[in-house]
Amino acid sequence: MDGFLMEHASRGQRTFAGCLAMVILAALILAAPQATARLPAIAPFLPMCGLTVFTTAAIASYLLCAQFQVSRLPVFGWLAGAYGFTALTVAMQLLTFPGLFAPTGLFGAHPSTSGWIWVCWHAGFPALVLMAMISRRLFTPQSVTQLPSASRGIWLYLGAPLIVGVLLCLVALTVALPPALSPATAPGDFSAGGAGIVLLVVNLVALGAVLGIGRLRTVLDLWVTLAILACVTDTVLSLMSTVRFSLGWYLARFFSMSAPGLLVCVLVWEVTRLYRELTRAHLRLIEYSNRDALTGIYNRRYFNDRFPGDFEQARRSGRPLSLLMVDVDHFKRYNDQYGHPVGDECLEHVALALMRATHRPTDLVARYGGEEFVIVLPDTNERGAEFVATRVTDSVRALAKPGPGPQGWVTVSVGCATHIPQQGDVRDTHERLIALADEALYAAKRLGRDRVHVATIGLPEAKEGEQACGAAPEVPRANLSA
Repeated sequence: MDGFLMEHASRGQRTFAGCLAMVILAALILAAPQATARLPAIAPFLPMCGLTVFTTAAIASYLLCAQFQVSRLPVFGWLAGAYGFTALTVAMQLLTFPGLFAPTGLFGAHPSTSGWIWVCWHAGFPALVLMAMISRRLFTPQSVTQLPSASRGIWLYLGAPLIVGVLLCLVALTVALPPALSPATAPGDFSAGGAGIVLLVVNLVALGAVLGIGRLRTVLDLWVTLAILACVTDTVLSLMSTVRFSLGWYLARFFSMSAPGLLVCVLVWEVTRLYRELTRAHLRLIEYSNRDALTGIYNRRYFNDRFPGDFEQARRSGRPLSLLMVDVDHFKRYNDQYGHPVGDECLEHVALALMRATHRPTDLVARYGGEEFVIVLPDTNERGAEFVATRVTDSVRALAKPGPGPQGWVTVSVGCATHIPQQGDVRDTHERLIALADEALYAAKRLGRDRVHVATIGLPEAKEGEQACGAAPEVPRANLSA
């Protein structure tokens, strides 16, 4: 699964990214002539900027690691390493910056240590992005299965850049190097020295690789291009004005924050989008698990989960609750005569007829098992339940489906039971109501089928309840569906 970042960029996304690129280039062009202009000094700006870069780069590295573990595409591994390298070097630059935490920086830093770490940061990040784009060109999704496992890949793509970053920082700490960049004080001038030229070359090559290999086709291409463009702008402005608190210095720090921040915004957006999709998929899965695969109405599992709550709510509120048990008459003979595929079609039509017979949103129609259905009617008394049950039988008859019964078409039998709350009655349970409706259903079948039978509530024993359902001769239940 490649995810959102590897999707083809839409026209709107390209337009938005193009506008941001124009803003970045316009800021560079307008600020370049006045890069050395002094602005008011804001002492906390540098640590705030460094902390922002460290935080966003660390978050980007973590999210890209997650992307790599899912897709195993090397491009995500190298990008995770690039942002991990950035987080490490920017933290070391802050700690060794003169006058920030100590007069000469922490860890016994030399006056040039912070400058060289900055050079490593601005050369290492685009170099690692360049590696990411090269790996994307070399390794197609079909060949990823031949790569190391995700855990081993993390050690390679993230561990190697961090080790290199640590080694470079140790060299800058232990070796008394000359200043990395000489001051550029004249407007429009660049800092003299080979380090500045190397930085420009590496950044421009990385930008060219992102444009040439990615060609702005995917969402990842768009935002990595913007991140590299921000890094190029940061590098150019820094080389044009190495003086603190100048216009170029402030803008360079701002764009250094933008390089990881842009991609973090996109990654967080993807996480949010995936969370929404996961939530919708979870709700659909719950809905599917509650539905009968054949008829599309609720299944017995959902009925078993919901009915006790409906019963308890009716008992507490003192409102009546009715239950209808519906069974297709002679369904075993129907299957034998017409075949199981036609029998399945018959059950689908019966389920639709039952749905048409119930109109309220609170009513529940579920398949109880086989050819048996159940209808829950909240806030419905005995008279209302009998009315709905009669409408159910009429609705099924209206299907006019040929059947094996004496009527010549498919019919149903319905058993009705209505719960009237009884305080202190230990038998006042939802199981008892189901049993009464079930007995009423089989009484309707014993009395000739294609009819409604209403259970009489309130008799003390189950035997008496059976007698209340009808006085027809006892017939084994196994034979009633024949």
